[in-house]
Amino acid sequence: MKERRIKILHVIDSLAIGGMERVVIDVVNGMDNGIFEQAVCCLSQRGEGAGWLRDGTVCYDLGKGAGPDRLMPLKIASVLRAYRPDIIHSQSWSGVDTALAKLIAHSRARLIQSEHGRSFPFVDGESLKRRLARRCLYQLSDAVFAVSDEVRDYYCRETGFPIGRMQVIRNGIDVRRIDSADPAHAREELGFSRGDFVIGTVARLDRTKDTITLLHAFDALTRMTDRRGVRLLIVGEGDERVRLERFVAERSLADQVVFAGERTDVPRLLKAMDVFALSSITEGMPITVLEAMSASLPVVATGVGALPEMVIEGSTGYLVRPRDHVALAEGLAKIVNHPDSGRECGRAGRRKVERDYTLDRMLGRYRDLYLYLAK
Repeated sequence: MKERRIKILHVIDSLAIGGMERVVIDVVNGMDNGIFEQAVCCLSQRGEGAGWLRDGTVCYDLGKGAGPDRLMPLKIASVLRAYRPDIIHSQSWSGVDTALAKLIAHSRARLIQSEHGRSFPFVDGESLKRRLARRCLYQLSDAVFAVSDEVRDYYCRETGFPIGRMQVIRNGIDVRRIDSADPAHAREELGFSRGDFVIGTVARLDRTKDTITLLHAFDALTRMTDRRGVRLLIVGEGDERVRLERFVAERSLADQVVFAGERTDVPRLLKAMDVFALSSITEGMPITVLEAMSASLPVVATGVGALPEMVIEGSTGYLVRPRDHVALAEGLAKIVNHPDSGRECGRAGRRKVERDYTLDRMLGRYRDLYLYLAK
């Protein structure tokens, strides 16, 4: 007689394009379908990433609007009653409503809470209300994990949760997805010439990514280097775009900066870059940096979140202080002025991903946790 599959419900705000969302999609698509049956519950909207889920995956859309929704725990509870999962895996702040929903539905499912990083405006610390809510969430969870040591330490410090009870499961990436991307004509489509040196970033254009600091750094870099044809490619969309475009116009950088918007062919665009930059003021373990390293790009980034674990100073790239455009410009100049050294950093980054951050390694940790809790 065939054993019943373990039913897992992933709860997340949405599957809009982003790093945390990519992890959930990879977990759903990468787990053994003979052992696990998985569904996704999106609190606000499915998002474009829902189309990347394995065929047959149920994806609930609870239609949450902007701001708090006091009925959300009831809505999630109705999903729990309908789907009857063995394991509920909630991501970041969605876990608070999910834990309440589990109580309302009298669900006997095991609850896993994942923390992926800090959110704006709570970059420097959580409010008392959020600290207490997270503390209660952790106490109600059967397992809690973070994607990096820094994220674990931050939330344990903020909530008083014992550090020994929060695991770390680092993100991983499928390097085959990067390798299989066809870069043909990508530079030409973006308006770059063969001789241009392209600095690229992939990020949501919001306050946490602080892309305005990257633009200030690029403006300074153009005066810091004699190299011609230095260009900046910004891939992503968000509320900050108008402000960023205004800065580009005011500094007369329109001929050097390209806004590509939100794209689904990021692996292909990475192959049009010569160096990857990230100016975030906070991070968890950014998938975009793992993708860039997989594409053998040197990385110049702020030393926040897990980035000091990922980017080895002078070996795979350079780390700088957040909100410091001069330091960021100087880090980029090291690559722009010494491209051979940059290419060696890129090759070292690729080796590090293959050693420490593979998708198979991440999926193995998730699989072991799911099987343990399902006993």
